[in-house]
Amino acid sequence: TKVIESYEMVPEAYRSFFKTLPESTQPFPYTVLAPPLHGFRHKTTEKLICEMNNTIYVLERTDNGHIAKGYPLKTIRDVEMGSILLYSWITISGVTSEGVSSFSTVEFNAVTSERFTPFISKIRPGTGGAGTPELRAEQAKFNDLISASFKFMNYARSSLVPGEKVLYTLWQPELRERINVVFNLPFYQTISTAHLTILTDKELILIRDDERVTPHKGTRYGGVWQYIPLRSIASASITEQPEGLLTLSIGLSPNGHLDRIFALSSRVEVEQLRTALQRKNS
Repeated sequence: TKVIESYEMVPEAYRSFFKTLPESTQPFPYTVLAPPLHGFRHKTTEKLICEMNNTIYVLERTDNGHIAKGYPLKTIRDVEMGSILLYSWITISGVTSEGVSSFSTVEFNAVTSERFTPFISKIRPGTGGAGTPELRAEQAKFNDLISASFKFMNYARSSLVPGEKVLYTLWQPELRERINVVFNLPFYQTISTAHLTILTDKELILIRDDERVTPHKGTRYGGVWQYIPLRSIASASITEQPEGLLTLSIGLSPNGHLDRIFALSSRVEVEQLRTALQRKNS
């Protein structure tokens, strides 16, 4: 992965896209080239991501050149960033410049993740002028998580941006069910990995373990972060499942939907979260 700092550095496959830029465009748009990955979960394709004119563009190399999708910042529905050991990715979902609901994923080596931070910063809420003391005060709201999950406590602290206020936090440990017994030994399957829901005055932050990661000594490496602007939240409802679980369903606009599963014992907290989501949506 490398930062492209000038038109001369742009690979030939993408040059036709940058030729449309006015000659007076200075400085050169922040651009990152993500080469194909081999030896991870699957082979990926080369992609180039850049930001200009308040739009994030994702270009994917093809046999005949490239295909491009532009996501205006104001129409981005949500952004996801994940990391599993050395494998990382960023997924942008929303309405493209052509008015089509779509998403694009760029995969990269985790050691170069900081090169993608500027894109996340563009999508997420601004600082609002708050300084470090205010940020530390908000981060301290996660201190109670230390006994439940030191990892998620740190994930929560690092997920905040200066200027946003934490309104509600709901932690759910991993949920498993017993499926059978072989030679008097119980076997379990995971219903839901551990996850943390954070509602701020600007966005909904969802942090979870990736179900594709095999636990090691009870811990799954890495994590997945999803940042959803409050304007994208269209609805919130709760359904009780036959297994004695609760499903919080969140509708996203446009054309989005996600579920989070909670233990029945957390009904009061889940209902409070639903109410808070509905209130922020109204």
